[in-house]
Amino acid sequence: MTDPIQAIAANEVLRQAAAPTPDLSAQAQRFEQLMAQTPPAETAAAPAPAPSGPTSISRTIESLDASSRHVVADMQRFVAEAPAMDLQTLTTRSMELNLQVATQGLQFSACTSVAQSSKNGLQTLMKNQ
Repeated sequence: MTDPIQAIAANEVLRQAAAPTPDLSAQAQRFEQLMAQTPPAETAAAPAPAPSGPTSISRTIESLDASSRHVVADMQRFVAEAPAMDLQTLTTRSMELNLQVATQGLQFSACTSVAQSSKNGLQTLMKNQ
């Protein structure tokens, strides 16, 4: 008795698999017709509504802006008051300002990195669509 799997000729299987069926051809044509059409206005995606309140990004930018203004104001105040300060106060205040500037720079770098990463992620998502 021959094995039923071996009895099927490989060429016959490949020929049947490669030949498009009328049903598949009709479906492919229908798909192409649908892709060529523009969607009706009622089914088209509506733009997303604008957020009603501040977003986390806008709150972060506002916070970073406020702290930057605070650091600049502190530096201007330091420059104005520096001639009247003794050496110890001058050194202490200078170190405090250096710490504020370094912290501000770190926050700015972190926010920039998050924004850049978000932009890159969105670009990758759009490329893969």
